[in-house]
Amino acid sequence: MSNKKPGPTIAKFAVVAVIVLVSGQLFAHQSADTTFRLLSFEVANSGPRLGTTRGNGDQDIVDVHNAMTYLYASDAPEAHNLPAISIDMKSLIEAGDLPIQAARSLHDTMTTIREMGDFKEAGGERRVFHPPESIGYLPPIAAPSKVISLAGAYQRTSPDGTPGAWDDVEYPSLFFKSPTSLTGHGTDINLWGLLTTGVYEPEFAIVIGRKARAVSAAEALDYVVGYTMMNDVSSRDLPMGAHPVQGGSMSKSLDSFTPLGPYLTLKEDVPDPNNIDVVGVINGERHIWPIPNGNTSFLTFPVEEVIAYLSERMTLLPGDVIATGVPQPTMIFAEGQVVEVRIGNLGTLRNRVVSEPIPGHAPIQPRIVE
Repeated sequence: MSNKKPGPTIAKFAVVAVIVLVSGQLFAHQSADTTFRLLSFEVANSGPRLGTTRGNGDQDIVDVHNAMTYLYASDAPEAHNLPAISIDMKSLIEAGDLPIQAARSLHDTMTTIREMGDFKEAGGERRVFHPPESIGYLPPIAAPSKVISLAGAYQRTSPDGTPGAWDDVEYPSLFFKSPTSLTGHGTDINLWGLLTTGVYEPEFAIVIGRKARAVSAAEALDYVVGYTMMNDVSSRDLPMGAHPVQGGSMSKSLDSFTPLGPYLTLKEDVPDPNNIDVVGVINGERHIWPIPNGNTSFLTFPVEEVIAYLSERMTLLPGDVIATGVPQPTMIFAEGQVVEVRIGNLGTLRNRVVSEPIPGHAPIQPRIVE
């Protein structure tokens, strides 16, 4: 291998919906403060909701299905121009580009209607617009079939030109993380009495958009729906078995050890996945990579080649998450700290580190063998 009963004002926006549906590229090169986002969220234990927003947590969240209900109840022409939009993120991805672009169109139509003064918020369970601080962020994809992360994925050539250990490998290295370890933006990373410190790994993550089997690198991006961020939390002092096969999966798959999100950013809004800065922040202080490789341009295998390699060996399904690894060396964090991942125009993924017992369970103690 090489290196988307009407009032007169509402009717004006029918054209907006059609234009956005026709051209998924209309918003292709936006700055982070206007970039379109898809997300999964909940309010007051509502269960998962599909949402849209723009920017980086500074604009309201649109509840997609409550927005559609509003347009249908108003008999607005926009509702007739929109295809069905699935109820959750994974189903939306599986349904393909047309309903995804419909969600983008719906967001912009509702925002315009509100800005024109022709919208009255229903509130309660039918609320359309949610302030970002009022929601609970869920992982964008709640239950992917696979969460894959790369190891040793970044070139490690030092400033003096000395090659690193993984600079000339023939194939990518990977491991699986349990989907049950997924958690959302703003939640806690819980060390829960099993360890004292963790390793914090900011990673650029690919989200697969359609079934991929044995695809070439040249066509690989055709199978991507978008990108997100992952904090690949790892433990280094977790009591566990000695066999090396346990190491990666066990130490990285504890509950809450895979913060993901906050958003799914569509691939058309990320012009070059192979040239994006990867930034880690602990308690507000930006981490400086001692080896200056904190950009996806330093990946040993570009995004396209990673997808091709994996699809040669296993079937990738819509919603699967592939995290492309972390620049080196990684960062240590501890209870009480707040950690952030900031990658390109994908937003900010922020989590607090705690160590709290699971209700009804005593901390697990190492087994003593006499």
